[in-house]
Amino acid sequence: MDPIVKFPDSPSAALEVSGVEKVYGGNVALAGVSLSVGQGEIHGLLGANGAGKSTLVKIISGIEPQDAGTVSILGAQLPLPHHPSAVRELGCALIHQDRALAPDLSIADNIALTVGYTRRWGLIDNRATTLRAREATARVGLSVDVSTLVSDLPIAEQTLVAIARALAVDARLVLLDEPTANLGREDAHLLYGRLRALADDGVACVLITHALSEALEVCDRVTVLRDGEVVASQPASELSPDQLATLVVGHRPAHHVSERRKRSGSAAETPRLSLAGLTHDRFGPLTLDAFPGEVIGITGLADSGHLQVCEVVAGLARASAGTMRVDGTEYAPSGVAHARGRHIAYVPPDRLRDGLASSMSARENLYLDGRSPKRERSESQRIMRDAKVKPADPEAHISTFSGGNQQKVLIAKWMETEPSLLVLSEPTVGVDIGARDDIYSRIHQSCAEGRTVLVASSDLEEISLLSDRVIVLRYGQVVAELESEEATVERLAALSS
Repeated sequence: MDPIVKFPDSPSAALEVSGVEKVYGGNVALAGVSLSVGQGEIHGLLGANGAGKSTLVKIISGIEPQDAGTVSILGAQLPLPHHPSAVRELGCALIHQDRALAPDLSIADNIALTVGYTRRWGLIDNRATTLRAREATARVGLSVDVSTLVSDLPIAEQTLVAIARALAVDARLVLLDEPTANLGREDAHLLYGRLRALADDGVACVLITHALSEALEVCDRVTVLRDGEVVASQPASELSPDQLATLVVGHRPAHHVSERRKRSGSAAETPRLSLAGLTHDRFGPLTLDAFPGEVIGITGLADSGHLQVCEVVAGLARASAGTMRVDGTEYAPSGVAHARGRHIAYVPPDRLRDGLASSMSARENLYLDGRSPKRERSESQRIMRDAKVKPADPEAHISTFSGGNQQKVLIAKWMETEPSLLVLSEPTVGVDIGARDDIYSRIHQSCAEGRTVLVASSDLEEISLLSDRVIVLRYGQVVAELESEEATVERLAALSS
């Protein structure tokens, strides 16, 4: 398939990539990739996990050399190989998904660590350092005291600090790797608004994201990679969400056409999970009955308390009031082990921090619960195949897998414990659309087998697609309980904001 490539008319692009190739041990990561990003343009770089996005960004930023092809920044062609410092000197900055900030230092210190401290008579000039930090944060619309510790900031504002730090060294091209991962809808739109203001000021932004509908809203143009090749590069206004999704995965994603399911249980059926007046310092009171074969979605903005509901049910946090029952029996977990003993499995929102051991293999992660080595060897490959993990290599280190495949391993790990209640917190954050389909299919399969699934997510489209019923929280209070046909993205957005 010949790619659709429509280059902008601007004679002086912020970024020009031409015929870039990269091969790792016989595996082609990039096959002649070309793209152009104009000055003052927001350009989306999209593709499934493993499509080549990360490899391309590493090459542009000088972390890895390409095997062939050229990279030019603001008209200057980079040598092969080129060092990250040369890229920074040309005005290009990379904002990592983890933002690479020092959390125990102030905003001003984080910016000064990159641009250098202003000195007077050989001593640090705190006043000048503070002033420069204020100027940098003002450019991204961040009105916070620059003496504030980064750890005290919400994630959205931490991302703005990382961007401000890049602008403080006169960056004219900013590469952003999944900047809205772990952000609620409101914070994501705040960040996008700041990016648009920067673009209006002439700064070019390359946005790497899995959020396809948001990419179409914020980006001027998009480039789609699939299997290391460009399959489209054109104005975002020419594409619909369905067209873009098809370009990313190579076919129409299944979850775009999935039918809503109805719970088949009778009124006399015992709820799998009952919450009565459940209260925590971040939410409540919450009353809910969830039945076998049902997906219950809980959503809200970042500060709504929806993730804390999962923590309480999974035994990670204690309720201050109210009761819980599992299969009709009182349930007051003393910890995660207690919850597991009641056949409750919990998938946390941060897979690498809380769910997986990054230094271990996929097999070791699947069996951290201490099953016999013989069973590990005989079953791990089957588990990975059933979960559609690619590659299905149990001995590969989990850190070498894409985010989507890491998430599939994590969910498979807990599915193997045969839970009756599956609690999922932000189950597809940082996951591409193809892997989402596989995870959604696994969730629906679990329900068909009689499990109950509790999903907390700030992704309103996800909640709308998955849920039989939806609980909407705002500042910890229940503002609505909706049946599936009522839970449109538009209605959820209006209720949660």
